[in-house]
Amino acid sequence: MSVQAAKYVRERPIPPRKIKIVEEMSQLFTKYPTVAVVSIRNVGAPVLHEIRALLKEKGDVLRVCKNTLARIAIDRVKDKRPGLEKLKNYLKGENAFIFSKLNPFELYLFLEKNKIPREARPGDIAPDDIVIPSGNTGFAPGPILSLFGKLKIPTRIQEGSIWITKDTVVAKKGDMISAELAELLKKLDIKPILSGLEIKVAITDGVLIEKLELNLDEYREQITEAHRRAIQLSIGAPLFVSEALPLIIQKAAREANSLLLNAVLPLKDSIEAALRKAENIARVIYEKVKPKVEQEK
Repeated sequence: MSVQAAKYVRERPIPPRKIKIVEEMSQLFTKYPTVAVVSIRNVGAPVLHEIRALLKEKGDVLRVCKNTLARIAIDRVKDKRPGLEKLKNYLKGENAFIFSKLNPFELYLFLEKNKIPREARPGDIAPDDIVIPSGNTGFAPGPILSLFGKLKIPTRIQEGSIWITKDTVVAKKGDMISAELAELLKKLDIKPILSGLEIKVAITDGVLIEKLELNLDEYREQITEAHRRAIQLSIGAPLFVSEALPLIIQKAAREANSLLLNAVLPLKDSIEAALRKAENIARVIYEKVKPKVEQEK
């Protein structure tokens, strides 16, 4: 680049639109306690629009911004917000920003819960079994019949329309979706792919959190097991906490009854059980000595 060209680039005015974006991003970076960088690669505009609306209902903001403008905004406010500058290391590829009042884990669960169904594309992986239901497709007989045939979907012609005769699994969970199947699903308005935003990194209270993954079923099992062990410890110790107290009393009652029975203490609560035990022992002894007694007779 010539000196004259370089001078022109330096002096070229910055478009007002970009200045406005940087100012808005700077304000958002300092206003919300949680800032998340999310990948929008392969996420279509309709999905972004729906997720933006859902976040808006909670008072949160989804903003798509060029990485270069986001870096400028971060540099402007980095002194006001410790740790924010670290986000610049993750500004690669296509990104959007979520400014939220939720903590990063609540935000992750919210995004996972609110994924948006979209049309399948060739090469997508089926997240679950894909079933085409039986019934009237509304399509007149024509070239589309060959598509049903390729995918082995049973059909019949009735009342001038193509009818699917039974529910048909056209892809198993984990299968790759072919071009033919993607085309047919689109024609049938079946959207089997859940599309959402993947959090690359989030920051809150100066703490940077990346690779957010939560397995609620696993955590639920761990909590259940921890509760079970805590109850066992309370009973064995014993620790008189409200959750374990009924079980501690039951255990004490069983042990007391066992002691009374084995010690043969003639107490009101145990005398009947002691007599039954003595009777059973006597019966066992008699059965053992009975042959000898009869032989001596």
